[in-house]
Amino acid sequence: MLLYRLRWCWRHRRLPAAQRPRFWRAGIVALSVLATVGSLWGLVLVHQVWQIQQTLEQQHRYRHSRQHFVLPQDFQYGELLIPLGSLIDRYDPFDHGEPQRPLSLRGLRAVRFPHPVQVAGTWATAMEINPTRLELAHDQQIRPVAHFDRQAGDGYGAWVSDPARPDLDCQQGEYAWFHRPLIDYDIEAEFGQPEPDGPAARFRPSQWAVTHCESSWGPIELQPAGPADATPVWGALPPNAGP
Repeated sequence: MLLYRLRWCWRHRRLPAAQRPRFWRAGIVALSVLATVGSLWGLVLVHQVWQIQQTLEQQHRYRHSRQHFVLPQDFQYGELLIPLGSLIDRYDPFDHGEPQRPLSLRGLRAVRFPHPVQVAGTWATAMEINPTRLELAHDQQIRPVAHFDRQAGDGYGAWVSDPARPDLDCQQGEYAWFHRPLIDYDIEAEFGQPEPDGPAARFRPSQWAVTHCESSWGPIELQPAGPADATPVWGALPPNAGP
């Protein structure tokens, strides 16, 4: 509308002043004000959308950096002291991408240790949580051994100690699979809350029992830690995270 009015006035610019159409009439002024306000509002909206996109991208970077990282210090996770330098793979649904969070291994999925670590009486170089298996650091005998007894558990079947095998002979390069019993907790009290972390984590390898060793399933794979500029942003470390 404004362009049409401007073009009309331009075509009749050579008319005498008394007959020449005026561009700035009340309607044109009002329309110009509305157009200006609309343009400014559009710029504000574009800027807000850009800010939201930047915030979401930043939150994603923070979450991702805390899912795949190298442990900056020894960390007590349940019964296991995971050493500094371990490559961590975890997922925490309660991590909303805040700029800073305390160091946590909540939602741990896998670990690759910087040196052999004893887990469930087994020397391992890597660990996967679900399914529960360890990458063996060297040849070793592992105990106790469990097998599935279909007659146990009131006829429903259950994992029980294997009376025929006190231990398993497993070789370096194999993976030892374990039965990991469930740990009871108050589901109602913890509903909607993060699961315990640090020494309070429900992680007790002392309760595990090996079921078999194999080398055909495939390796324990972890995504590499991010580049130096994607180092996790931690806040104050919890007092019981490590020494």
